[in-house]
Amino acid sequence: MEPPITIQVTQRKTTAILRRFPYSSRMATARPTTVLVVDDHALIRSALVSVLNATDDLRVVCEASNGADAVELAHKHSPSVVVLDVDMPGVDAFHAASHILQLRPHTAIMFLTATDSDRAIEQALKVGALGFIVKSDDPDAIPGAIRAIARGEQYFSPRAAERVRGDTSAIRKRKITGTRGTAISEREIEVLRYVGKGYAKKQIAEMLGISVKTVDKHVTSVMEKLDIHDRVELALYAVREGFITA
Repeated sequence: MEPPITIQVTQRKTTAILRRFPYSSRMATARPTTVLVVDDHALIRSALVSVLNATDDLRVVCEASNGADAVELAHKHSPSVVVLDVDMPGVDAFHAASHILQLRPHTAIMFLTATDSDRAIEQALKVGALGFIVKSDDPDAIPGAIRAIARGEQYFSPRAAERVRGDTSAIRKRKITGTRGTAISEREIEVLRYVGKGYAKKQIAEMLGISVKTVDKHVTSVMEKLDIHDRVELALYAVREGFITA
């Protein structure tokens, strides 16, 4: 039997996952669709890898547990498809997807999420994702979804697809508006997501590449627009309204 292929990944403070994938003679004649799987839950990630590697035409080339490693590995290995969990620590999944597409524009992005909120769908469409899968969906549908987006087609979870088909333009163009009728900017929404996840202002500043003073300005602005008076209430609002998954 021919020796396995070893995928080498640069080590960082955050551990990237190394796996051995058996060599198949079919790889010599039919190039598989390569996939990067990104999820901070090891059990879910492992299950997804098993489902994909059980097929003849899909191959997981590397895994990551956070957005920062996802960007690095996508840049290094150029997978055909990147599957990203929406709610991960560190770099926001939507930011990670944007960075990946800047580095590798032909990469097909699929988001994996526990919720199919309008805001998650909106963000997925905005960054240019072709796929959106809810974790409660039938796992057997995932390989077909990945094949579809690898061909440049769009695949959304049945529940999400209802809203996308019914009002795609509205989802794409919808603006979040505060209780005082003032639209909340995209940057303010980004800050709101991190506040909802419990990050301190300094952490948010580092992740978004802006100053702590600017973060404070955005937080204050959002609170005024929403008529919210403290960060705890703001964080609860972010969870309740679907800016993040609880």
